[in-house]
Amino acid sequence: MPRRSPARVRAHTPRRCRPDEAAIPTLAGLSARGRAQLVHIERSRLWPGAAAEALRAWEQFARDPMHRLWDPSHGCGVLQCCPDPDELRRILQLVAANLPTKDARAFRKHLTTLDELW
Repeated sequence: MPRRSPARVRAHTPRRCRPDEAAIPTLAGLSARGRAQLVHIERSRLWPGAAAEALRAWEQFARDPMHRLWDPSHGCGVLQCCPDPDELRRILQLVAANLPTKDARAFRKHLTTLDELW
């Protein structure tokens, strides 16, 4: 009986991935080195998915016509509901400062376009 090639054997097995790997959002447009550095930053200083959450919250905050009415005494402080703009900027600046040069340049350019909406 002929032997099946390893590729044919692997073709019928389900692809394995870690459950937490698929659930963590990341920033679009980063190089492989930039994604690796982002994962390191999030694991050591923040939480998994912090950069994508902060960027999404900052985009919503900057595009909202009532963003200048944010008051720190009113609001729950939850990132998805009532984000603190200072905290968002701190997270985004931390990410921008620790990314590789090429990725940091593109990330800061994106932040600049959002800041122009502010």
